[in-house]
Amino acid sequence: MSTTHSYLTDGHLRLRDQAQEFGREEIGPRVSRMEAQGTHTDRELPRLMGERGWCGVIIGAEYGGMGLDHVSKSILIAEASYASGAAGGILQASHIPTTAILYLGSEEQKRLWLPQIARGLWATIAVTEPDSGSHVLGMDGTARRRGGGWVINARKCFIGNSGIAGLHVVVVRTGKPGDPRSLSAFLVEADRAGIEVSQPDLIGMHGFTCGIVSLADVRVPDSHLLGEVGDGLAAAYTASVVCGRPNLAATALGLHRRVMDETLAFLRQRRRKTGKRHRETQQLSDHPVVKYRLGEMTSRLMAAERLAFDAVNLLDQGRACDTELVQSKLFNNQAAGETLRDASSLHGGYATRVDHPITRLLRDIQHVGAPAGPDDVQRHRLTEKALGVDRRQWSEEFLRRTYSLAAAA
Repeated sequence: MSTTHSYLTDGHLRLRDQAQEFGREEIGPRVSRMEAQGTHTDRELPRLMGERGWCGVIIGAEYGGMGLDHVSKSILIAEASYASGAAGGILQASHIPTTAILYLGSEEQKRLWLPQIARGLWATIAVTEPDSGSHVLGMDGTARRRGGGWVINARKCFIGNSGIAGLHVVVVRTGKPGDPRSLSAFLVEADRAGIEVSQPDLIGMHGFTCGIVSLADVRVPDSHLLGEVGDGLAAAYTASVVCGRPNLAATALGLHRRVMDETLAFLRQRRRKTGKRHRETQQLSDHPVVKYRLGEMTSRLMAAERLAFDAVNLLDQGRACDTELVQSKLFNNQAAGETLRDASSLHGGYATRVDHPITRLLRDIQHVGAPAGPDDVQRHRLTEKALGVDRRQWSEEFLRRTYSLAAAA
């Protein structure tokens, strides 16, 4: 990470150094084993990250968290992702439900759940369904009042951290289809009767679970309603915009940096014969064509890093920044993918080997595009901005509520 960003403090840089050390000493040595196991639920890395308090980086000290800012969160995610896409995926996914609780949770709910999350309780946000995808208002899952509580029936898919979660933030229908107030959010313990978790095989991010959470007649009391009836869309969109998109930008950034470093190391160690009699050699990185390609890759990486951190810095300044958060995810995902394609070309046949780092990174980056809205959704939001369409600013809503509550406290 560049140290030229004016808003980076000594605390940010110390946190970066600590995260890099953790990546080298704890994450890196586990990567080959995690890859060899394929799709599975790794529990050791979550335990180690949880012990360091990383689940609670943006949770206030009054709830047992680290009480740091969103730039700090992005630093941790990017460094974890640099060491392993799965580690970055595990960490970033945990902060999205936390954001929903910070935004909509009652004081009682925050006092109950946030200290547990800060100590390493992993949570999910369960929104996506097989037949509706990114069309949140099209979901079929329901919650019906019964007695003094609710009965939930839903089948949620692509749920990050589904295999390690102790808590699910579940968004389901409580009203008529099509009504923006038709959805509500519930806090559902993972061990409640009627919950079943399964994990289809994934092509990458081995060790990170992104599975199916099925809820069949799962009963929860009224106290588990997050916010008010009808706040489900706000829970989903706020968590996605304020947290999901910058988290995935940081994940892509960490993978992008790793691709660049792997490529530079490869080109420096590979030599080609030169001269009329081929008695001299030079590093591949000295070849003019290769230098041009490396220049393009470096330019992308610098722009991607700037967008990723500038966007969350705006959030830390208390400024509405939906457009910047959208752009940070879109550009970082695209830039990392383009650099991976360049890197694959520069690696030649080595990029086809299953055991090569570039191949792992190529598989992992494919998991960044779809969550929190695929690229075309991001483009649509940017087009609306260009056309002057007046949309609700979810970052502004989040800041207004969380800042006013913090001031009142």
